[in-house]
Amino acid sequence: MDAVDRTRQDDEERATALPVRYDELAPAAPEGGLDLAEAYPQEAEIELEIGFGRGLFLIERAAAAPDHQLVGIEIKRKWAYRVEQRCKRLELSQVRVFGGDMRTVLPEMRPAGRIARVFLNFPDPWWKKRHAKRRLMGEDVLEQVARLLRLGGEFFIQTDVEERAAEYARQLADHPAFELEGDGSLDHNPYGARSNREKRAIEDGLPIYRILARRAAG
Repeated sequence: MDAVDRTRQDDEERATALPVRYDELAPAAPEGGLDLAEAYPQEAEIELEIGFGRGLFLIERAAAAPDHQLVGIEIKRKWAYRVEQRCKRLELSQVRVFGGDMRTVLPEMRPAGRIARVFLNFPDPWWKKRHAKRRLMGEDVLEQVARLLRLGGEFFIQTDVEERAAEYARQLADHPAFELEGDGSLDHNPYGARSNREKRAIEDGLPIYRILARRAAG
């Protein structure tokens, strides 16, 4: 069989293959919500990435902080499934990922004050007014992040859109549960891990705006 025939056969097999049911394959959060106290030892350093996409940040962070426990939430079940499979192949037992909408997953996570760091990498690729409800950053999300973070815990956000960075910094500055680190902006990523979008932005020479806030006593 020559290359043309082989390509034609591959195309025919793909066309007749059953669709992958990622909704069924993707790991789901436990019914009733994720109990962090039950899932992890009391002394565990737990970090959460909201919207991990293709998972590069989680994988690199696992290498940079091998003693930390990493949790990821991703609304696209396809990526939740694929990242879970990749972590299994890499034997990253400290990484747990779930497919689901963080608006429903976060409120069911418990107990409060158990997470050390929350990462939000390049969120909200929604520009049209009718898509505003899809944006992650908002009062409801800030309330959940504030509830789950321990005192002094870190909330790290990255974006390549200057206007969004200013908006996020303002929201955090106005919220009584957060204090911006310095003026809120960082000139580098201190966590030894890049998201897929961050890696691409660096390669393309795009500016990256980084914001760090800490959980305050308010």
